[in-house]
Amino acid sequence: MDALKIRLQNACELLKKEGFDKAIIGDPMSINYLTGISIIPYERYYGLVVDADACSATMVNPSVDTGCMKGTVKEVTYLDSDGPAAAIREVVGECKKLAVETKYFSMAIGEIFHGLGCEVADIGNCIAKLRMCKDESEIETMQFAAKIVDEAIAYVSDKIKPGMTEKELNMMLYSYMSTYPGFITDEFIILVLGADNSANPHGVSGDYAFKDGDIILLDFCAYYKHYWSDITRCLFLGHVGNPKLAEIYDIVLRANLAAIAKVKPGVKACEIDKAARDVITEAGYGELFLHRTGHGLGLSVHEEPNISSDNQLVLEEGMTFTIEPGIYIEGVGGVRIEDDILVTKDGCHIFTTTSKKMEDHILKY
Repeated sequence: MDALKIRLQNACELLKKEGFDKAIIGDPMSINYLTGISIIPYERYYGLVVDADACSATMVNPSVDTGCMKGTVKEVTYLDSDGPAAAIREVVGECKKLAVETKYFSMAIGEIFHGLGCEVADIGNCIAKLRMCKDESEIETMQFAAKIVDEAIAYVSDKIKPGMTEKELNMMLYSYMSTYPGFITDEFIILVLGADNSANPHGVSGDYAFKDGDIILLDFCAYYKHYWSDITRCLFLGHVGNPKLAEIYDIVLRANLAAIAKVKPGVKACEIDKAARDVITEAGYGELFLHRTGHGLGLSVHEEPNISSDNQLVLEEGMTFTIEPGIYIEGVGGVRIEDDILVTKDGCHIFTTTSKKMEDHILKY
């Protein structure tokens, strides 16, 4: 049985366990997970109706996109002038309890669901649970996505010079990664932040021109065959211009390593966060660690599981997420070190392999 059939089977078993007869999936990433097909809804309705008893799926989609599922599942289409209500009723048919993604669908679509004559309830984390644990094909894809970001850092590291701007380096990374077959260019996330701009965890690359001694924070992703990698490394141009940055770099690196060392099945997500946070707090910078330790990674760049202080989720083999502690000092700069992690039977595997030693990232020019 191929991976997609197994995923649909697992989804149907989980729906039945939760008491649902059918479900309507709208999140494009969850549709991709179950069918292998990527869709872009724009403003139109797309809904994958999963029949738990029949272990089958049918897509309701606009007629303008007939054939979008490429024969993987049956399609029932609707005209823009008619709207999707009749098609939804036709496909759902008789149903006692219907699961829907209330976080995804609009209130207008919700009214259609509630007019179907059955009990409607939120699907909760049914599909999210399945997506958290990756199968072999997903792991292989994510490993290659990590290879792309590793090689991108190696490619740009000897090309950065004083006077280059954040935006120029941003585009250099993008242009390099786009040469890989399977790299998706429609969506990309690249943060290049120089000097004290690096103190903004989610800053935007701009016109700042690098100077000797600057820290250059690179936080970027490769979107490869619909799976994401995500890495952060900090480079130093010529030398480390501010000793405070060297100090916090050492602390953040120790936090990163402490969190990774904690990863194995049976450990709670909050314990991973605590391992990183304790290192930074004990060093006196706890208030400057401004975010969670990590986030899930896969078909979405941010998905479950969150590696946060309040997440009691117990880790299982196959889960994938980032570990990315950081310290941010306004007017000085910020340091974040991010790796992509796979939970294995006995511990973890690190997808990203770029060195984390500060001395390896002092760029000569």
